[in-house]
Amino acid sequence: MFICVSEMFNTPPWTSKLSSILTSQYAIAVLRSNLWPGAFAYARGTKFENIYVGWGLKYVGEAYTPPGPPLPLNEYPSGSEITELLDPSPEEEQDFKELLEEQEAVLEETDESEDDED
Repeated sequence: MFICVSEMFNTPPWTSKLSSILTSQYAIAVLRSNLWPGAFAYARGTKFENIYVGWGLKYVGEAYTPPGPPLPLNEYPSGSEITELLDPSPEEEQDFKELLEEQEAVLEETDESEDDED
């Protein structure tokens, strides 16, 4: 059996314990890695097994905490060009179309009169 003697942050690389002290003839020896959290080895007699259930990150002295999300952005400033309004009634829409047609007619008359003067 190979035992690593290196320490990290004054912590031994493995922690060992027995699964039961009451029935030692049936107890399982368990090793837990302190360098790779989630790595375990266990044995009973001549049978042993290794298992790893972790994040794939080596222990660095403190738990990794991802940075928080950025603060939410301010809402778009409201103004008259983006404020919701009620839809016009069909009568109001027809009045508006007639007003636009009158304005276009006036513009065409002034354009024609300017062309005549030239």
